[in-house]
Amino acid sequence: MTHNLTIVITLLVCGICITSVSAVPVIVGFKDSSLVRIDSPVGVTFLTTPGAHGAPSTSGISVNATGHVFPDIHAVAADLSDEAIADLKASGTVRYVEPDYVVTALGPTIPWNIRMINADKVQAANITGTGVRVAVIDTGIDYTHPDLTGVYAGGYNIITNNVTGPMDDNGHGTHCAGILAATGSRNGIYGTAPGVRLYAVKVLSNLGEGRVSDVIAGIFWARNNSIQVASMSLGLDQDSQALHDAVDEASADGVLIVAAAGNRGVASGSGDTMTYPAKYDNVLSVAAVNKYNHRAPWSSTGNHLSISAPGVNIRSAIPGGYATYSGTSMAAPHVAGVAALVFSAHPDWTSQQVRQQIVSTATPLGRPSFYGAGLVNANAAVNATTSVTGSAVITGVSATDEEGIDEGSVPYSWDHGMAVAAA
Repeated sequence: MTHNLTIVITLLVCGICITSVSAVPVIVGFKDSSLVRIDSPVGVTFLTTPGAHGAPSTSGISVNATGHVFPDIHAVAADLSDEAIADLKASGTVRYVEPDYVVTALGPTIPWNIRMINADKVQAANITGTGVRVAVIDTGIDYTHPDLTGVYAGGYNIITNNVTGPMDDNGHGTHCAGILAATGSRNGIYGTAPGVRLYAVKVLSNLGEGRVSDVIAGIFWARNNSIQVASMSLGLDQDSQALHDAVDEASADGVLIVAAAGNRGVASGSGDTMTYPAKYDNVLSVAAVNKYNHRAPWSSTGNHLSISAPGVNIRSAIPGGYATYSGTSMAAPHVAGVAALVFSAHPDWTSQQVRQQIVSTATPLGRPSFYGAGLVNANAAVNATTSVTGSAVITGVSATDEEGIDEGSVPYSWDHGMAVAAA
């Protein structure tokens, strides 16, 4: 069997000449590559019968090729009419004729967790949080990550007085930022609100720890820089009057503070296991559920819970790539992103109106001490025609609580007894 194509300078005399009228792009695989001859840069003759003792055949089908000849696999790409395809198949010289399929670039994905909270529906309506100023108060952000460079707007490193900038040297802050605002660049992933102006406020070290005073300074940096939503996936077990005062002050000045409830919960859901600042009244506190809308067994419980969001096996950005983490840390930025979407759709609303709207439109899941008002629903919150002006009250909750599968996840957290630990 010959493995090289024969290049013929002059046109072969063909028994059948077929134009490319109504032709379709196909790839033809031959049993023997000697049955394919190139007549010109655009002309190819498919020989329907081989010549005797290797002599050239005069019976064939001439077509315009699309420019690709593959001698190693005995195949040619060409535009052929239905008649030509039928003649080739009838000749017995071809192994296959298949469509030259259209290949598309693999675009960025909208993860299951973003679809679960209906943020994809809001994005489809071209509401992405454009212009809303959101700060991630955490370990910093890898602002060179391709999924975050398009939304990163600046920030501050509280720990070093910004000598080194708010680059993430841990990974936790970048993961939270990706859940909140990833833009899908370079076939990455989409976050909840990929149009925001994203700010990094670094208050935790590379070990994921910091002092209460650093967190307070971060909150005031957010307030002083007109941040509308502050996402805080951190917490401590002890109540701090100074931290409480800072939260109240920033909230009064229009900053909507969203905080992870904590990963101190037990499987039974008993007890008040929430951490601070999530436990403060002026904080939108977030519990974690899995993809089945079941409370993660480690998600903190208590009467101060506001709402729930996906927090089990969440894939997001980290410095240098992507990773899958679990924790109420992962749940909180979903809600912060939804807040940005609501601000974007209703720019005249106050932070208190946005907060109440998010809570009042949540999908009930069960016991408030497990789930707060229920699963955050971006589409319902954004598309509301009027804002809630009174206190949000949860009534009529009667669903049976089921402890779902935790999918083998372990919450991304630090537990070294430090003053502040990411939740």
